[in-house]
Amino acid sequence: MKSVIVIIRKYFLVTILLLDHSSIYSKSVYQKQINNQEIEIEIDAYYSSFDYYLPLTKTSIPYFDDTDELKIYKKLIISPVPRFFVFEISTYPMPCFGTLVKKHLLHFYDNLNISDSFNIVKSVSAGFEEPYALSLFLGNVISFKPKDTKNVEGKGYLGLLISGGNYHIKDNELITDNWIEGEIKLKGDKIINFDKMSWSFRIGSKFHNNSYIKDVIYFSLRRDRTDFSDTKSIFKNSNFEYTIDIEAKEISTIRHFFLVGKKFPFKRKKIVFSIGTGFVLESKDKYTGKLARLDNKEDFQILIRPNVEF
Repeated sequence: MKSVIVIIRKYFLVTILLLDHSSIYSKSVYQKQINNQEIEIEIDAYYSSFDYYLPLTKTSIPYFDDTDELKIYKKLIISPVPRFFVFEISTYPMPCFGTLVKKHLLHFYDNLNISDSFNIVKSVSAGFEEPYALSLFLGNVISFKPKDTKNVEGKGYLGLLISGGNYHIKDNELITDNWIEGEIKLKGDKIINFDKMSWSFRIGSKFHNNSYIKDVIYFSLRRDRTDFSDTKSIFKNSNFEYTIDIEAKEISTIRHFFLVGKKFPFKRKKIVFSIGTGFVLESKDKYTGKLARLDNKEDFQILIRPNVEF
């Protein structure tokens, strides 16, 4: 009975933690147009960034007005010639939060172990394997925001992305590692009033200077949608993310990241409650040498993510 009470208290703690930070889960965007160039700042609990858009022609970012997902993808794909250069500085607050808790509050971190495969801090902070990145994008960009409109925002992208950094995150610990990755990316975010549509399709490879971390080829899918006009639709009010990492030399799978969630929009309040669940599965071969797992077994971590979006 005592152990059950302890588990309930831990769940209650993480719920309060998530709800207290729910305001930063809602993405806010700052945009500044300078001639045909643009500066944009996005703030989100898992992905925050500063972006500088430089067109390679005299034309600024074109506007595209269509809510159909397939038509948006087609619009980007049928224009293969790169027309934009984007420089981005990005950071990942929740993964950083996980490293800070483990480093400075280790006793608290250990107390949040529900089982060998479920630590609350690790569950909410899993995702990106680095604290930040510098990126260069070359490709096409379209805007979903009409001029002088405040209730619509977002952009769509298709092109080549090169990113790099000097740290890797393993089990909520920072590891020194100069890494670089290249990927082909189709990405977009569109917000109309309170309705949201977000997607990302990526295929690429990542190389590590730290010899104890395996180089990988990866494939990733992500989709997130909220629709207040059709609150009963599962397809229009859900999120999904899956990433698979394949070891570059041996061509063997060494990591799976899977997350699926259901959203519950409240039309009158314009608030969305959501619950997501999934897992991270890492092969014992992902790390070697000093970073190898002591038990030489695969690592399985359960993900549970309640959330509130405003």
